[in-house]
Amino acid sequence: MTTETLLQRAGELLAPFAKGANNPETNRLDVQIAASDLPTAASALMNASWGYLAAITGMDLGTEANELEALYHFCEGAAVTTLRIHLPREGCPEIPSISDQIPAASFFERELGEMLGVTVVGTPDPTRLFLPDDWPVGIYPMRQDFKQEQAAAVEPDKTPERGWAGNKFIVPIGPQHPALKEPGHFEFSVDGEIITGARMRLGYVHRGIEKATEARNWIQNLYLLERICGICSHTHTSAYSQGVEKLAQVEVPERALAIRELVAGLERIHSHLLWLGVAAHEAGFDTLFMYSWRDRETVMNLLEELTGNRVNYSICVLGGVKHDIGAQHSVSIHKALDYLEERIRYYLDVATTDSGFLQRTRGIGMMSLEEAKRFGTLGPVARASGVKRDVRLDAPYGAYKRYPVSIITDDRGDMEARFVVRMKELLVTCFTIRTIVDNMPGGGIVTRFPRKIPAGETVSRVEAPRGEAFYYIKSGGGESPTRLKIRTPSICNWTSVLNKAVGHQLADVPMLIAGMDPCFSCNDRMVTVRRKSDSNTMTWSELREYGIKKYGPRK
Repeated sequence: MTTETLLQRAGELLAPFAKGANNPETNRLDVQIAASDLPTAASALMNASWGYLAAITGMDLGTEANELEALYHFCEGAAVTTLRIHLPREGCPEIPSISDQIPAASFFERELGEMLGVTVVGTPDPTRLFLPDDWPVGIYPMRQDFKQEQAAAVEPDKTPERGWAGNKFIVPIGPQHPALKEPGHFEFSVDGEIITGARMRLGYVHRGIEKATEARNWIQNLYLLERICGICSHTHTSAYSQGVEKLAQVEVPERALAIRELVAGLERIHSHLLWLGVAAHEAGFDTLFMYSWRDRETVMNLLEELTGNRVNYSICVLGGVKHDIGAQHSVSIHKALDYLEERIRYYLDVATTDSGFLQRTRGIGMMSLEEAKRFGTLGPVARASGVKRDVRLDAPYGAYKRYPVSIITDDRGDMEARFVVRMKELLVTCFTIRTIVDNMPGGGIVTRFPRKIPAGETVSRVEAPRGEAFYYIKSGGGESPTRLKIRTPSICNWTSVLNKAVGHQLADVPMLIAGMDPCFSCNDRMVTVRRKSDSNTMTWSELREYGIKKYGPRK
């Protein structure tokens, strides 16, 4: 179906609930509904197999409007349908849960409740997801009138004692644990060695990025957003730049778009090789871990040659890119790809033939096509279960119309399939990069960009190595965004991991987690502010003054 047809179909499905509708962009439908109609409206879309819930954006419209907004974004191909719900700002605003129909909504609902103060009625887990236990009750950091001093730590509620309950026991893992390279807290209920229930807590890496973007201008936010994740830093700047450029109605040169896609391909190779090493390590295959990370140096050295940086490449600017690709760069890229393609084929062979490795992957974490769709999985995790979902094909952006990619899927749905999909995807990526280098368009690499962005809102979607990254950007007509919502793929894929862990042995948990290629820093975008009197904690200004006093001013 065309995007126009998809939006028309969504409009027909939602017509009984619509209190108003408009098309803010050619690929978007915005429908205002009552909060009480949300479950029925969501069911209408899901029963008709119209898309998946990509994100929930909560917004405070301010004390003057005295309203909150909850935006439920559904995506199907290039089409985006948003259910817009107005809620009172005062009192106790309530909205019904849809997590029984859409399991992935449970994480979004928990975030909506703790960040904006909306009570989600009927959500299966109303506990905090991101904010710490000592965060004061009734203080919501994403409200416009939030001030840092309101976040003084309070005495947290005592955690109920965990222990034996018949033959069951709750096993806590993290936030500090040898099997986890990043901080996340899991609680697995086990009966002997078999998992009977699972829940998790995020938010141990607090940086306040969504809130911080509102206090910085459009250009400064580029550098902030690039630091959401070191492995997919280019993904975030690409999504942000693409959205802001759309709001500003600025056309980016074709050569710049081609360079963005080229760097995105190199970043995908970097990310997948890193994941291969981590997953191999969790399976006890440390030789594969060391080999893959050695070969990862090849692409990191190449990125350093092209951009000057090995991790945060800073290639994107609003209106284009910083660095051009010259003849010597082309030679280096071809040489690196010759080596990497040979190694990737070797890793694909190892992942599908090594008997010891297959014991930890084949038949583990099985997820059917229907389950993958129901859980709202994204990226290689979804494609390994047969879901044909890839923003680069569904809604081609940037240079992907000129340099398309092939989608790789597998219908087995287990850990082995996730290895196969990622390795085959890297071979496709190598081919695409070669095509770009050999057919690079001429012209400039950057165009002039305004300081102020016209008022409006947009949705920007890109395919990160782990799956779709979703950005909602709203401008009030000034030099800074009014609201910037960031939904990374990991938070969607967690639902499938927690559900599929049930019935597996506890020893399979590290591989189940590693299989989705989680990124905790992508999830954690909020901030913890502590009292100055707290021991062993300092504000940034206190830390700076301490450093100057001890080491002198920076030279």
